[in-house]
Amino acid sequence: MTLYAHTDSEHSADRSRWQTLADHLNNVADRAECFASAFGMGSYGRVLGLLHDAGKASDLFQARLAGSSERVDHATAGACEAVKRYGPAGQLLAYSLAGHHGGLPNGIPRTHGLRSERRTPLQDRLEGDIEPYDGFFDLVESGELVLPAAEDLGHVAWPSVPSRRFPSKNLEADAYFSVYVLDRMLYSCLTDADYLDTERFMSPNVYGAREGRRLASIAELDERLDAFLAGKRSADTPVNAARQDVLTDCVVASRLEQGLFTLTVPTGGGKTLSSLAFALKHARKHDLDRVIVAIPFTSITSQTAQVLRDILGAENVLEHHSNVDFGKLDDEEALSYKLASQNWDAPVVVTTNVQLFESLFASKPGKSRKIHRIAKSVVVLDEAQTLPDPLLLPTLAMLEELTLAYRTTVVLCTATQPVLDDLWPFGSEPAEIVKHREKFQEAFGGRVEYDVMGGVEADLLIEDLCKHDQVLCIVGTKGGARLVYDRLAERLAAEGEIDSAKTAFEKGVFHLSAFMTPVHRSDMIERIRMRLQNGERCMVVSTQLIEAGVDVDFPVVYRELAGMDSIVQAAGRCNREGKRAAGVVHVFELFQDGELKKTSKWLENMKHFSRELIQQNGGRIDETLISKFFDRRYCSEELDAMEIFKTLSARSIRGNKLINIPFEQCACDYKIIDDATTAVLIPFESGGRQALHDLMQAEYPVSLTSRMQQYSVSVPTWLVGEYERAGVVDKRFDPLVFMKEYQVAYYYREDVGLIKPGEEEPQFLAL
Repeated sequence: MTLYAHTDSEHSADRSRWQTLADHLNNVADRAECFASAFGMGSYGRVLGLLHDAGKASDLFQARLAGSSERVDHATAGACEAVKRYGPAGQLLAYSLAGHHGGLPNGIPRTHGLRSERRTPLQDRLEGDIEPYDGFFDLVESGELVLPAAEDLGHVAWPSVPSRRFPSKNLEADAYFSVYVLDRMLYSCLTDADYLDTERFMSPNVYGAREGRRLASIAELDERLDAFLAGKRSADTPVNAARQDVLTDCVVASRLEQGLFTLTVPTGGGKTLSSLAFALKHARKHDLDRVIVAIPFTSITSQTAQVLRDILGAENVLEHHSNVDFGKLDDEEALSYKLASQNWDAPVVVTTNVQLFESLFASKPGKSRKIHRIAKSVVVLDEAQTLPDPLLLPTLAMLEELTLAYRTTVVLCTATQPVLDDLWPFGSEPAEIVKHREKFQEAFGGRVEYDVMGGVEADLLIEDLCKHDQVLCIVGTKGGARLVYDRLAERLAAEGEIDSAKTAFEKGVFHLSAFMTPVHRSDMIERIRMRLQNGERCMVVSTQLIEAGVDVDFPVVYRELAGMDSIVQAAGRCNREGKRAAGVVHVFELFQDGELKKTSKWLENMKHFSRELIQQNGGRIDETLISKFFDRRYCSEELDAMEIFKTLSARSIRGNKLINIPFEQCACDYKIIDDATTAVLIPFESGGRQALHDLMQAEYPVSLTSRMQQYSVSVPTWLVGEYERAGVVDKRFDPLVFMKEYQVAYYYREDVGLIKPGEEEPQFLAL
């Protein structure tokens, strides 16, 4: 009797067109073995491929392929078989096998933070009843499937290459955490291999498009970057001389052995291209497969991706985050992007910290497919000071594990390098790339002066802002930024400088916040750049989204008190090119009606640390305070708030034959962005209206989620409830929520974006 894995949907009655189970298992095994060989675990990958669909050999599943509607668990059989054949190694593999469709389960039940309908833990599945899968053993006995011997897998341990390069300060915790990461990587190999072979059979046209892409090699990309840099003519200035030293140091450091590095460069020091030069040359020397650039903010991600596309070729640079607009590409380009984003099959990937780190801890196959591609790569973490404090220890442990066991080099890149010396869980000591800093003082040292204003009422702050034709004011919260912007617009309107707040941007008065859709925000930033370049009036009130990586240059910046890293980052938007004698950064604390405006507990702590350091420094701000700030920040903050690292490095991981690994729980707990928000699609202007039209016409609306994000605003869940009660939003495609098109004129303003119920008033926008 021939056993099958998939039917041909177009010729369902013709079994000669169906894919046999033996073909599918062998194909997936070949791919998974190839993927896992990147970190020396090819035999484990092969076993996963051969066992993952063993349950399809049951009579009940074969009947389902023939038309039966009865559901069949076809994943648990392979998990049971792995445990029987391979002991502790099989126990590790059982997680991936049981979860290759639904997601990695917990080993034993854990309850906090999980939904009540959570999946059955691995322990119960292994001990439960499953359909007999005798046909699988027939395939093994006939030689159609050849399973590796138990001795070929060996003991559950670290991946075999390369050897760990230093003794961990916590060997036991290191070993347990390593087992967790190993299973995550193997799961990625299996799910990607399974998806690809299924796509090859079920959707040959799509698979052909994937395989038919022509991508440049790392060596070719390195040569393209060299040619670009050689042709770049720069004036002989102190800034350009310092940038050249940074680039030279990056080229020299690229010849070093793989590991953890820091790249500490002042704002405007050319770190984007210099870090790319290090990454490409380092990847070329060590025969690595790709460069991954991770950035905290989507606005910077898009900007960086465009720079890299212009230099390296659009087809070689994958931009992967929630705000990528596939609709702007033609059909062939859009398909290529979608396919590459599923598993990061591109030589250069530009993504967000959220996409990178949440994927590394995720339990679902969709997010996990790509992470095996991180092996044999260079990961550049831009603006490294933004790594989330509550998740810092598991994040650092993951970075260490990638460098120690998966041939990954990691670069922490920023102007305000966090002080992590004693925080690396396993004792890593990153090497600083930049050795020559002699020219930094001349190039960057005199660009700005700091003025500590202390507490200031909003109206007095407005008075100061109005003294400048070009000025940037950064406020720590969306509410505070709206307050300052509204007061500024009211004053300018009363003086006849602008017609009204709603059209203030036409006269060079701007507001920026996350209450604007990403595409709307990008449009405003481009208008700001043009006005600055043309010497026109440009007054901007923004949240902190503008202060890291956004290439703007103001003569004067006002920054509400925050962490020292944020203050210095904001200063990077002031006299950025050093073309003025000195810019001024005014640091203030915002008062309203005699009271200091309060913010979140975390931000208040950051302000407190900075306030104390400034006082101890005689009321002055300078960049020597950054390291002292991080010392206080990391001593005072909870760095493993969800106890993820504590759980994954505990002895209990090894108990009961590796049955205790809480994969689903960790995925639930590792969230950089609070889940208490909902993305609301705003049909604003032509792009947003087209996105809503596409959503209404889609056969599978959820498939449009990624495209919808660039026209959406993340709204607190409680506020979505208020909009729903007011009849403003529609939740018929939940979790895709959209604002009703006729309500946009009332609840989404062209100058500030989304407004709350109670603020609405009609405005007339050009359609």
